[in-house]
Amino acid sequence: MPCPGNKTRHPARRRNSRAEARRRYVLDALDRPRTQAELRDALGMSNSGILQLLRRMERDGLVRPAERVCGTRIWERTRAPATKQG
Repeated sequence: MPCPGNKTRHPARRRNSRAEARRRYVLDALDRPRTQAELRDALGMSNSGILQLLRRMERDGLVRPAERVCGTRIWERTRAPATKQG
């Protein structure tokens, strides 16, 4: 049985809140298109970490790669499609 004072593992809720904070920051920052490096530096993440985050957000339909200029990928926020009424 682990010692109650030994808190080596963080609760999942706390870890998820940090991930949600990163996602919220990226969405706010992408009010205008940004480079992957700008987002990486602002969040203090590794190259592979920010790419994984952006690809996950792309899969969820939140962001998309806008263009690539000389090997630099620029990302932008996706616009929600108009909902069909009727």
